[in-house]
Amino acid sequence: MARDRLARRTGLRAGPILIYVAVVAGVVAGLLAWDAAWKRREEAARRPPPADVLARNLVENIIGPNTVKTVTVDEAKGTVDVTFESATYPPAARAAAAGEVLPKQLDRLTPGTRVTKGQALVYVKGPSGAEAVGATAEHNGTVVQLLVKAGDKVEENRAVVLILPDDKTEARQNLETEGLLAWQAITSQLNQIKTVTSHIVYKDTTVATVVGVRGEKAVKTTYHESLK
Repeated sequence: MARDRLARRTGLRAGPILIYVAVVAGVVAGLLAWDAAWKRREEAARRPPPADVLARNLVENIIGPNTVKTVTVDEAKGTVDVTFESATYPPAARAAAAGEVLPKQLDRLTPGTRVTKGQALVYVKGPSGAEAVGATAEHNGTVVQLLVKAGDKVEENRAVVLILPDDKTEARQNLETEGLLAWQAITSQLNQIKTVTSHIVYKDTTVATVVGVRGEKAVKTTYHESLK
């Protein structure tokens, strides 16, 4: 009866009005839910990532993607223990010229083969079609791994042969630098961290352990027996 009186007085029917009100209420509720979800996303975006995630990202930004194997952060003690693959060990002979790798002498570059500094290792066919020396040995040493095969296209500075040098001085310096950079990167962003221990590995062997302590100027490094 009330609906009939409303219709007679206003010319409006209650049904459409109730539907309109329900639609408006639904839209308002949807907007409020969207606004709440947006605020939650904004808060999450502003929230810093967990310390272990941040430490992993900092190291991989320097050493390379997917190089970090494990990270342990103890914020109460102010320590980070990180294990990552070396980006410099063993040292690599790199392409000095771009081109297509030729089969010439590749079969000689087997693990254990001795090479001498300046020796041509890889040959390439350049854009003009002419043969050229693509990479030479930078050290006297032993081939560890050939990283290319005949027919591969290489760009300048690509690593083509891993060589374990007879003189380990440069290799030790490079490993220490990797640990130093990891320590500096982590302590620059994680103010609660006092000590960073980097275990630098190659094929699951820890070739160097580098410990950096906030406030000290130098890191302390120990090496695998093969590097001494």
